[in-house]
Amino acid sequence: MNREKIVENLKSLIVALVLALIIRTFLVQSFHIPSGSMIPTLLVGDFILVDKVTYHFREPERGDVVVFLYPENRDVYFIKRIVGLPGDTVQVIDGKLYINGKPCSYSPAGSYSYVEKGTLMKGELFYEFLPKRKGGEKKHLILKTGTQGDNTKVFVIPKDKYFMMGDNRNNSYDSRFWGFVDRKNIVGIARVIFFSWDGERHLPRFSRIFKLIN
Repeated sequence: MNREKIVENLKSLIVALVLALIIRTFLVQSFHIPSGSMIPTLLVGDFILVDKVTYHFREPERGDVVVFLYPENRDVYFIKRIVGLPGDTVQVIDGKLYINGKPCSYSPAGSYSYVEKGTLMKGELFYEFLPKRKGGEKKHLILKTGTQGDNTKVFVIPKDKYFMMGDNRNNSYDSRFWGFVDRKNIVGIARVIFFSWDGERHLPRFSRIFKLIN
């Protein structure tokens, strides 16, 4: 290979690396789901793409599934669902979420089971309806497997802070336990699963590939 060809290849490689860096920094970023705190929405082994653009044009909304820097260790990324906005009050009473003193609506959605580290976990699914800032509701699934975190104090959310909860409500380490997330520490909104690996069966989950995240 002559010198000119080597130089051209290096230029192409540098351009590709710069473009990849720009995309990762400003547009979209991939993440891997390591825990079951967002089951049934996200499973252990899901690989997702996070949109880093949307929040430049609008503020985060109740019901958004977001990646953020864990407040107690900013080297760690967490993924949860926003349930409380700046100025809201949030409380959980007997497993039901109350926002600004009003209970969210729920409807049963059937039984659910999954295997975690060789242990069979069983619970009940419910549709939860979160009120949107400008009216209407965001419908999504949550999983109930016990009572942990089912009763909390009243949280008053400060300015520029958000309250996060996992959809696997009794198996999620979230704002009920460690508090609020700064707006500046929200990385972006989770949009799509681009690959999924079942670590229990050691097989891809083809049915989840390109599934949109609700």
